[in-house]
Amino acid sequence: MNDPDTDLVNEFKHGRHLTDELDHRPFATVWRAAQQTVVASRRRYRMFMAAAVLVAAAVISVSMQVPSPAVPVYIEVAELLDSTNWVAPSDVLLPDRQFDIYQEIPVLHQPTEPARGALL
Repeated sequence: MNDPDTDLVNEFKHGRHLTDELDHRPFATVWRAAQQTVVASRRRYRMFMAAAVLVAAAVISVSMQVPSPAVPVYIEVAELLDSTNWVAPSDVLLPDRQFDIYQEIPVLHQPTEPARGALL
């Protein structure tokens, strides 16, 4: 009667357990296949990089085009002063006054000669 443990030990000793699972291709064939895979991968990478460089060059060349000189637009001072009128949002809360505070305040003349002393 055959013991299953003895049969298993004999298979491992003689290497029969590996015959069904191993790929019996020679090393040179496997190496060539690996090299072809690497070469194809590098070729795809180079093509991708070349396409990216071409797209970048096209974008740069389009963005660097010199626009034609535009006709200068002259702004009249009166038009500028009429169009720029700023009002503070809180002005609606203040009472209406009909004078310009900067022109209505009197100017106090102070002596500016250094011999007369400090300005007060």
